[in-house]
Amino acid sequence: MPPPQATAWPGRAPAAPPPQPSGSIESRYAIPTGYGDDRIVLMVRDPWWLYAYWEIQSGTERRVRSQLVPHEVIGLHSILRVYDVTEVDFPSQPAHQSFDIPLSGLATNWYIQTNAPHRDFIVDIGLLTQGGKFLLLARSNRVRTPRFGPSDVIDDAWMLTDEAYWRLFGSSTGIGIGSSQAGWSALLTQQLSSGGWSSGSLFAPQRQAVVRGFWCRLNTDLVIHGATEPRSTVMIQGQPVAVRKDGTFSLRLALPDGTQQLVIEVTSADGRQARTMTPIVTLAWSGTLGTEAPPVKAGASQPLVERP
Repeated sequence: MPPPQATAWPGRAPAAPPPQPSGSIESRYAIPTGYGDDRIVLMVRDPWWLYAYWEIQSGTERRVRSQLVPHEVIGLHSILRVYDVTEVDFPSQPAHQSFDIPLSGLATNWYIQTNAPHRDFIVDIGLLTQGGKFLLLARSNRVRTPRFGPSDVIDDAWMLTDEAYWRLFGSSTGIGIGSSQAGWSALLTQQLSSGGWSSGSLFAPQRQAVVRGFWCRLNTDLVIHGATEPRSTVMIQGQPVAVRKDGTFSLRLALPDGTQQLVIEVTSADGRQARTMTPIVTLAWSGTLGTEAPPVKAGASQPLVERP
């Protein structure tokens, strides 16, 4: 289609066409190949992989190379040095461990396999001589890989209502709202003896009170969590508990009334070292939850909540 023509009105000069920007649309909106920085950026892809991209100016590399004597330049090559800096103030404190990745060609980005969920990492890009001398060009930001599997953090932001919980899990356990204490105790005994609770979650028994149509419930959970060397064996009450790839483990189960003694055994992967812990947990209730409303005196209003 030909471009529209300017209309000449009587007594007026024809309108001039708008100025056209020079260059094609692709050149006007193209992403530049560089920004003139010396920088490396580290990002998280998943619990096992990182991604790094960088830009190093040729002048910066020449200045770093000038620190070397002629024989050190032979065999010089670029590398990424990956540091595990979990819970350390790097570089004032040494990293737990590090490993090098040789770079090929004119690479400006790299996928880094760490196989280490829930760990902190920093990456350097630099030059490495045959004698092992490392010359830093740029250092990345600090990142943490996510955990592998569901989070074991329990807080109000992720709690379920009673109704939502029982819709999701009640039918699978055979226990629902209003179940008796005996039913919960029987289920706990079954879970402890069956060996099927190594990574499970089991809510606690509930105490229920009804005051003339107004009701409330109280629940208790016992959460056991810890960490050890990966591939170690963890046993609670003689039953195995799953240990994650990063060495963490957790167990959530119902806490019945009375005193419970748990035997927790941790054994190293080679079987040469073992630790045994026996925490004692007591659940005792103060006061009672009534099942009937107190008598109402003449002229007095009925309280909304019965206090123990």
